[in-house]
Amino acid sequence: MVNWIKLTFSLLFLLVLSGCWDRIELNELSIVSGIAIEKGEEHKYKLTVEVINATELSKDAKGGNTPALVYYQEGNSISELSDKMNIGLSRVLIYSHTRVIVIDEEVAREGVAEFLDFLERTGEFRNDFNILIAKDVKASDILKITYAVQRVPSLKLHAQIEAFEKDWGGDPDVKLTDFISAIVNKGRQPVAEAVTIRGNINKGQSIDNNKKVDPDARVEIVGLAVFSFDKLVGYLTVEDIRNYLWTKKLKTTTLTIPCSADNSGKYIDVKIVSAHSKKNVEWINDSPVIKVNISGDARLQGTQCIEDLEKLATYNQIEESTNQFIEEEIKRTIKKVQEKYGVDIFGFGEELKRKNYKKYKELENNWDEQFERAEVEVSANIYIRRSGIRSKSFLTDYINEQSNE
Repeated sequence: MVNWIKLTFSLLFLLVLSGCWDRIELNELSIVSGIAIEKGEEHKYKLTVEVINATELSKDAKGGNTPALVYYQEGNSISELSDKMNIGLSRVLIYSHTRVIVIDEEVAREGVAEFLDFLERTGEFRNDFNILIAKDVKASDILKITYAVQRVPSLKLHAQIEAFEKDWGGDPDVKLTDFISAIVNKGRQPVAEAVTIRGNINKGQSIDNNKKVDPDARVEIVGLAVFSFDKLVGYLTVEDIRNYLWTKKLKTTTLTIPCSADNSGKYIDVKIVSAHSKKNVEWINDSPVIKVNISGDARLQGTQCIEDLEKLATYNQIEESTNQFIEEEIKRTIKKVQEKYGVDIFGFGEELKRKNYKKYKELENNWDEQFERAEVEVSANIYIRRSGIRSKSFLTDYINEQSNE
């Protein structure tokens, strides 16, 4: 009886451990690291995929060939095209490790909602890739510019954006769900990172580009792409990205601030080490009033000024200049968006919805028009906590000696 029981359990285990019905061997796969979406010449879309050449990333099996290759097809559906790439590629494509999706400027101006639905609906893409807009260049060319340190173009670009956000605050950190949420919600409009190519595009596509101290071409971040729902309406500068992030969650950045009116051409560097923002929208005299409050800590990073850094009054002056600089910069960017594009990319409408839902429901269908005429108030309270690893600057004594001579 015991033997029959053992046999029965053994047969059951064999059924459970019989293997994966949909298994694919590793040598039958190709990992897609980036895709580009453009208008097709004969069809609606042109989809370009960048596939990693894993052999060239191995220390033992390098052959001096390209670390990635691109392939494109045209069609009327991104969904079909993503499954149709094996017309020219031999292995099954895996999209779960896609790091960047580059959208051509012309496509973005006509609208991106149609293919974003596919990206959200399918389970093949994760929510951790960067959405980029190719400014003044073809989107597919962004995937072709080689780089010596990070040899796969899309992986290089993804790492570049992460580092820029971490060190200076130059990326809005918008993922797929964030972008779609901004399209759907009426109190905030979408944004995305804008990139372009500096240099000779044709030479930048060769692996010889990796062998030069000064590469022939490189992909650079050039600003913030502004959308009205799913359509691109224009761009802001890299500095505007940071001012945009001040209203969200800025991790850290460095500010270059003029010393004073008496020190023309002289600057002081302030490193923001922590920052917090609060937004509020009030309805005063039948008009919206937007209020942004910034607080945080900073340290002195460098100085070209001759003021005595051993005096408390000097630090008070630096704090005052820092806060004035931040207030003017944030207000300038908000005003620029109001006057030039008339769309609320900052989420002030969402803030009104949380604070005064009844009023927001009255305005939700024309909130961008209300945002366009809103009064803006910005206040900053940044405190200088440290002066680096020294207090007094050697420049003070040096300049005094030079003036005495």
